[in-house]
Amino acid sequence: MTVFRQLFLVLIAVSCGVSVWSQTMSLEQYNVTLTPACFNTPYDDFATRKLGDQLFVLSAAKNACEDIDMDEFAKKPFSDLYEVKGCQLKDPSLLSAETQTPMLINTCYYDGPISSNAKGDLLFFTNNYGSDKNEKLTIYFSTKNAKGEWAKPQAIPFNNDKYNITHPFFDEKNKMLYFSSDMPGGMGGMDIYRCTFDNGKFGQKELVRNVNTDKNDVFPIVFNDQLYFTSQGHNSIGGYDLFVVENLAVKALPAPFNSTNDDLAIFFTDKKNGYITSNRGTSGATDDIYAFKLVEKFVDLPLDYIVTDAKTGETISDVSVRIVDDSTGILLFEGTTNEMGLLSQVLDSLPLESKLHLKIQLEKEGFVSKEIVFDFVVIDSNKVNVASLIDLTLEPLSLEQEITALLGLKSIYYDFDKADLRPDAIIELDKVVRFMNKHAKIEVELGSHTDCRGPATYNQGLSDRRAMTAANYIKARISKPERISYKGYGETQLKVDCPCEDGGRTACSEKENQLNRRTEFIIKSLNISTASIKVAPKGGNTAQGGNVNFVVEDGSAADFRLQNLEDSEDLKGVHFRVQVESSNVQIPNAIAKFKRDDVYEYQHDGMYKYCLGSGLKTLDEAAILETKLRASGYPNAVVVAFNNRTRISLDQAKKLLTGQNK
Repeated sequence: MTVFRQLFLVLIAVSCGVSVWSQTMSLEQYNVTLTPACFNTPYDDFATRKLGDQLFVLSAAKNACEDIDMDEFAKKPFSDLYEVKGCQLKDPSLLSAETQTPMLINTCYYDGPISSNAKGDLLFFTNNYGSDKNEKLTIYFSTKNAKGEWAKPQAIPFNNDKYNITHPFFDEKNKMLYFSSDMPGGMGGMDIYRCTFDNGKFGQKELVRNVNTDKNDVFPIVFNDQLYFTSQGHNSIGGYDLFVVENLAVKALPAPFNSTNDDLAIFFTDKKNGYITSNRGTSGATDDIYAFKLVEKFVDLPLDYIVTDAKTGETISDVSVRIVDDSTGILLFEGTTNEMGLLSQVLDSLPLESKLHLKIQLEKEGFVSKEIVFDFVVIDSNKVNVASLIDLTLEPLSLEQEITALLGLKSIYYDFDKADLRPDAIIELDKVVRFMNKHAKIEVELGSHTDCRGPATYNQGLSDRRAMTAANYIKARISKPERISYKGYGETQLKVDCPCEDGGRTACSEKENQLNRRTEFIIKSLNISTASIKVAPKGGNTAQGGNVNFVVEDGSAADFRLQNLEDSEDLKGVHFRVQVESSNVQIPNAIAKFKRDDVYEYQHDGMYKYCLGSGLKTLDEAAILETKLRASGYPNAVVVAFNNRTRISLDQAKKLLTGQNK
């Protein structure tokens, strides 16, 4: 770039007024896309600005005066101001009130673009009215009347034949005019000045503090209450770079705004879009205009949860809602629905395109508690109506209600002529255990049925044995086991009505016979409460898990349950345990199996997990126990961390402990 071309870049650009927002913004929080403007020409195009809804740019695409030589250094026409019409550049069409012809803005030499107020009836521009191409640049302003005509331009009071005044920007909110000048008394090169401007009157000029260097500092604009400018100083990585003043500190704009080439003359059309000028695409040969778009990296996501009655469709108030991060188990939010059945939540600072894996837990007295997995990809900050994406209805409970379908139970199967519980049946019975532990006053009858094949008396006995086996499994795992009763119905209550003929033949298919061989759960008493029950365990230690267990009053029952004391010190704050086993079914008599009384059971990722160690407060203590356990028959022992009763990662635990120790 020649010396004159460099000076040309400094002296020509101006900016236009824009409306500003009350809160500042940082470009670091956005991803930025740059696209070459469709109105670029093979020559220099730069400094996009706006008057009303119309874009204006500087371009050297043609010579305003055919009889005037081109720039002797750049070997191209002098730059002039043009209106952008689609992807074409047109001569300005601003009507002069004095001559009733287009107002003289462009001259035969270098001219500048415009700066305006929001209303578009005040115009500042850089011009050179002299007949000598070595004349200094000056700033003029004009006002528009009700007819849309522009008054004769007036010079601002700082113009001087001995130095350049250029780059006007009018900060309408603060009634302040910014400009660049190489007048004496500055820091060196071009400096940025400002003065008040109100109703055509100018105040005293002053150097803008903190921004000027001994090199060229130019192109000032104020947007969103922040000053942006272009500078060769401030440790620029290219010849010219873009900068912003944040909290009185000058910061370089992040890539891709700045490059190793010249980057200058930023302009915002709104808070997410605008233009910059750069010669990066031509390796410094000519300037082009690039449109930029800001896409937020992080957003605050509002979510609405509206809970309704599955039977009536009416909204339900006072529903307890817990939102858990399903990938970490961390509780994100909890509350209750209002009188309109609504609970609102905001998840803040979420990365765009991030995937949410939430577990939504709903509880309300008189309804079946519910847990729903909610997967969602964050694409913007628009409010999400969660109920439109997943089922947030609750099923009301009632006497004599059959709850097998409500709990999502699969059929409980038995091997032929046996009453033993198969592993697949245990998984389903555990769902009943969780239901009864959440609704600790409900009484349920377990009823087993057979198909009609075989003698009726034998079928009755078989159904009795099956019902008793299933009921005993549940009794051992709930508070007050007398709440579960059982009864065998044999073949007396066929679900599919196709009784057997003589000899045991039946008109039912095998699938229909299987439907008759079933186990059902009927609510017999509805004195319900959805509040969590927490009672003292038989053992001396404490623990907490997803499947809350209780003391069984029958002292002969196996003591395998979770221990759960509300005020246990072992469960407070960040602590560690050593996990020794993971199982898809709950282990009966875990204390006896592990031969320790510090067994801690919790649920995570759909598995029952078993830990040893009583709430170790340091990672070093946990690591020592892990080594001992691996040497004593638990080769897969691993340290896990908790915050209160919530499972967290070891990294999260370290950060929390570091914060506590500060």
